[in-house]
Amino acid sequence: MGLGAAAAVRRAGVGEVTVLERADGVGGVWRDNTYPGAACDVPSPLYSWSWAPRGDRPRRYSGQADILDYLRRTADEHGLTGLVRSGVEVTGARHEGGRWHVDTVGGGVFSADVLVPSVGLFSRPAYPAVPGVFGGPVFHSARWDHGVDLRGKRVAVIGTGASAVQFVPRRRG
Repeated sequence: MGLGAAAAVRRAGVGEVTVLERADGVGGVWRDNTYPGAACDVPSPLYSWSWAPRGDRPRRYSGQADILDYLRRTADEHGLTGLVRSGVEVTGARHEGGRWHVDTVGGGVFSADVLVPSVGLFSRPAYPAVPGVFGGPVFHSARWDHGVDLRGKRVAVIGTGASAVQFVPRRRG
C-alpha cells in the first residue's frame, strides 16, 4: 500500500515524498469495493498499520466503511494525505541519468531518486469475455452499481474469491 510505504520512508528520514494516486482519494481497495457485505477477512485487531494500531473496532471482522474511515483518518493524522497527488495515473517509469522519470496520463513527468511501485493487486478489475450472454446490467464487484435493484432477479456471478463469499449470500430489502 502506497501510504504504508510513504510512512516508512518518512520514518527513515526522507523529507520529500510524493504518492501518485490514480483515483480521487486514498483508500485503494477499501475505497473502490462498496459491494453489499464488503468486509475484512482477517480479524480486525490484525488489520491496521503497525505504526498506528487501532483496537476499538466495532466488529471482529471490520466492514468496508470502518476500514476506509481508519485509512483516511490515520493518513490525515500522520500527515500522509498531503503527500498524495490524486487523479494522477502513471503510464510508465524509466531510469535515466541516475533518476527515475515517471510518466503520467496527460504527459506529466515526475522525477525522483527512488521509486517505490505500490500498484494494488486489485486496482484494475477484470471482466470476462462472454459476449452476448447477458441481457441485463453487467458490473464488477469492485465497481458495484448500487443503482441496480437485484431483488427478484437471477444474478450470475463469474469469478472466485472473498468478494463473492461476502456479497453472494447477502440479502437486501
